[in-house]
Amino acid sequence: MDERERALDPRVVQVWRAGNGLAVLLPLGIPAVVAPLVVGRWGLVATGVAVLLFLLAVAWWPRAKYRRWRWRLTDLALELHHGVVVHRHQAVPYFRIQQIDVIQGPLDRLLGLASLQVTTASASGSAGLPGIAAADAPKVRIELLARAAAAVGEHEGELRDAV
Repeated sequence: MDERERALDPRVVQVWRAGNGLAVLLPLGIPAVVAPLVVGRWGLVATGVAVLLFLLAVAWWPRAKYRRWRWRLTDLALELHHGVVVHRHQAVPYFRIQQIDVIQGPLDRLLGLASLQVTTASASGSAGLPGIAAADAPKVRIELLARAAAAVGEHEGELRDAV
């Protein structure tokens, strides 16, 4: 794999929409239905706000999140760039990688997606790489494991106590 910056698979937006929709449905749905009955006219305002928040969570946020997600494999690390409000740049050095899991939830399987969970020997613990095409996830995992093995081999004497 080359060092070019990569975007996530666009189908991940559907996964995030479904997850956000389910996450905010009860906290916003119940007050949106009950408020007009209990408070009257002001309840309709509360319902409008709840509908607006629901639309933001389901329509706008996943798309904005997708536009901000980038990842790449450099010579030294897996780099992840993401975040809509708080921008985050993670660099996971290959020599710190201990385990890489391929994860697929039901909706991921339905849409042909997977996520990689990269566990490291560091205080931060792990990094997630969502929205990878299911067919590509094992290839990315193998590439990361090969780079991790090579990095540990280059620093073997120095790393014995690090893990």
